[in-house]
Amino acid sequence: MATTFAVSNPSAASATRKLHLFSVYMDFPASVQARSMICTITQLAQQAGPEWLASSEMWKLDALKSSDSIRQMMTKDAANADVIIITVTSLVHHEPALIDWLAALAAEKTNQSGLLIGLFGDDKTQSKELDWIVKPLLYHARQMGREVIWHCLEQNIISEVDWLKEHLENLLTNKLAAENSPIRC
Repeated sequence: MATTFAVSNPSAASATRKLHLFSVYMDFPASVQARSMICTITQLAQQAGPEWLASSEMWKLDALKSSDSIRQMMTKDAANADVIIITVTSLVHHEPALIDWLAALAAEKTNQSGLLIGLFGDDKTQSKELDWIVKPLLYHARQMGREVIWHCLEQNIISEVDWLKEHLENLLTNKLAAENSPIRC
């Protein structure tokens, strides 16, 4: 079933609009889920209008632990992204580096709002296993001024896009409104 929606901006029908996606994943299964989410968001943006061009970055969580300069670069790039996607399939082991990075991301000075999408666990995930990631995600997203959406990684969560459609439509509409608003000094 194809899902479509439109974001209207008749004055700029031929202009290219950029949608920057940034993802952090924990392991190979999480990378597959992140890549699938990126493709889904890209397709939805293209359905909103042909002027939307999506770019994406994918980083393995281990990169946050490699060096200060890489962690700072990732933080800056994520802070400037329209959509941040975090995928973690195994919630058994807590990842303090991820929580520390969310705090650093919240402290980054930016005028960027947007979406923060968390995809966690699998069909066997217990609700108590989610606490270490969901609570900090909600807290830091609020500090960043980002709308947060999170789901357990169930088999069909990415292919069923209705949960994402309205959020992405709002983001694209807000980007257009910000682009068209006069600059005030």
